[in-house]
Amino acid sequence: MKYLDLNGDHCELSFEKNAFPFESKHVLVICRYHKDWVLTRHNERGLEFPGGKVEADEKLQDAAKREVYEETGVVVSQLEWFAEYLVYTQNPFCKTVFIGIADRVDNISLMETQGIVLREKIEVNSDFSFLMKDDGMRKIIEKVKQLEKWNH
Repeated sequence: MKYLDLNGDHCELSFEKNAFPFESKHVLVICRYHKDWVLTRHNERGLEFPGGKVEADEKLQDAAKREVYEETGVVVSQLEWFAEYLVYTQNPFCKTVFIGIADRVDNISLMETQGIVLREKIEVNSDFSFLMKDDGMRKIIEKVKQLEKWNH
C-alpha cells in the first residue's frame, strides 16, 4: 500500500517480511495490557504507540521491548512481527511494526514521554500524535483489530 504521511513524504506499507531493500532501523509496538491498548503520551506530539530507533548491534525485537519499557514502563512478553513500512525522506528509512502482549507495568522514571496511557478503544482524535493519523497507521490499526486473539 502506498500513501503520503502527514509530513508529505511518500510511504509504502507491507504486511510481508523483507518487502523493502532497506534494513529496518526503527520499531513501533502495538500491544495490549489485559484488554487495553498501550499508548504513551509523547511530550511534544501527543498520544502514540511506543517505538523508536534500534541501537547499534541491537536486534529488532530487543529494541521493540526496550522502547516500550523506556516509554511506558510496560514489560512485553509476547512479541510478533506484524508489518513494516518505508518512508521516502531524504534519508529513507524502514520501520518494523510489532504486536505484543504486556505482562506488567513497572513504575519507572521517564524522559521523552509522560508514560503509559491505557485505552479500551483506539479512536484517533486531537489528543493523538500526527504519526497516528495517516492512512498507513489507519490500515495497521484496522488489521490488528481483525486478529482473533485481540478480540477476547
